[in-house]
Amino acid sequence: MNLHAKIWAERALLIFVLVMIVLVYFYVTTPALREVIRPHHCLFYQATGLLCPACGGTRAIGHLFDGNLPLALKSNALAVFSLPAIACGVLAAFRLVFDPSYGPSDIRISPYWLWSLPVLIIIFWIVRNLTYFSFLSPI
Repeated sequence: MNLHAKIWAERALLIFVLVMIVLVYFYVTTPALREVIRPHHCLFYQATGLLCPACGGTRAIGHLFDGNLPLALKSNALAVFSLPAIACGVLAAFRLVFDPSYGPSDIRISPYWLWSLPVLIIIFWIVRNLTYFSFLSPI
């Protein structure tokens, strides 16, 4: 990556992080704001009547911010359990931008994870729509 592109990547990443911190701050400190921006149903649910893998994800993250882990898991367990993987991806992005000795070829992802994560998401998607597993439905 040339120096000019690296400077712009650093600035863009820094602005993104600052905007996210401000948004999270207002989301956590203003409960009424959550009700305004929280959608009632996703488009997939409105079109099919079935829950998508992300249904309840926003509520789950909101409950995590409130410190209510059981309610977060009830809203969307997949969203809660995927947060460590998302954090690893964000850390890798930071390292790509700020560590000159680290490049895209240094990122190692096991083929096991590349195949198992989409399969897990599809299984969660199917199972949460079965009546026997209604406990996986968001609240």
